[in-house]
Amino acid sequence: MIRSVIFVTGSLADGGAEKVMSILASGCAELGADVTLVVLRSKKIVYPVSEKVKVIQFMDKGKLATAKRIKKLHQVMKESASEVVIPFLPIISLYTLIANIGLGKKLIMSERADPRAKFNNLPWKDKIGNFFMRKCGLYSLADWTVFQTPDAQSYYSEKIQKKSSIIPNPLDTAKLPGMYEGEREKRIVAAGRFSEEKNFALLIDGFAAFHERFPEYTLTIYGEGALRRNYEMQIQELGLEEYVKLPGFASDLPEEINKAAMYVSTSNHEGISNSMLEALGMGVPTIVTDCPVGGAKMFVHTGDNGILIPMNDKKQLVEAMNEIVANGNYARRISLGAVKIRKQLDMSEISKQWLNLI
Repeated sequence: MIRSVIFVTGSLADGGAEKVMSILASGCAELGADVTLVVLRSKKIVYPVSEKVKVIQFMDKGKLATAKRIKKLHQVMKESASEVVIPFLPIISLYTLIANIGLGKKLIMSERADPRAKFNNLPWKDKIGNFFMRKCGLYSLADWTVFQTPDAQSYYSEKIQKKSSIIPNPLDTAKLPGMYEGEREKRIVAAGRFSEEKNFALLIDGFAAFHERFPEYTLTIYGEGALRRNYEMQIQELGLEEYVKLPGFASDLPEEINKAAMYVSTSNHEGISNSMLEALGMGVPTIVTDCPVGGAKMFVHTGDNGILIPMNDKKQLVEAMNEIVANGNYARRISLGAVKIRKQLDMSEISKQWLNLI
């Protein structure tokens, strides 16, 4: 019997959840499932999907765009033979709940972030999604819920937890570069949205202290967001304009990360960081904060495959950066440990776990 599923996303242009959905849709299709991927917004598709995936993108704009999208989604779901629909992110899950009225499709929803986080800088529509799905408990209307980590699962009611499972993010290992065996560039890299929860201000501050000992190293932070100007001013005040670069989003982030001396994440909130997993999968020495909702501590074990540090701890951040540069044997050891994650999180293996829910 061929399994059939509809995935629903806001876009395939940016965002960690969107990237995961593109990989999952492709992985399920490559395993023989009949996969439809509905993209609700008209943004240019950046994340590629398998040719075996049927992509339906809505191009509606204007004041009534949301109502039109929900109506069209209802029609797609009604006409599809698939009995299972999987939306990501609270606002998309809310739209899907409304679209499912009168249809009775099985809804598998997924919490992709830290449900405790305030996310004050979100667009108003996303705040509405957070309010209804998280605060009002509408995730309880799902037939099943997938969490990335046990910590995220524990936030929700016993009713939701009883109908849930934990599945981590996949890696598209066929496209992910292997471990770089040459001399690493004297460059530290980070990536993410320029927002409070990513806490790049700490990374810039920590790099300033690290740079005093290792002045030949640079820092590159890939991303965009509301705090760009704040970071630019911080860099200027520290006199690091020549050494800290903010080039925007990278079209091929793994290629940018692969040869770097290290990857660093200083987040205060994360589900499971895709760029962290990619860095580990390529054997890049990795430093991450032990932040809610526990994605980092699931995969990073200090001294074995990376370095896990407390949140907001500049001292330990600088010490970890120093250790990777000063101790080549240590850096090599954690690199060799990190690449083992490729097999564990291979796209095919994670897609099988999702298909078992259908």
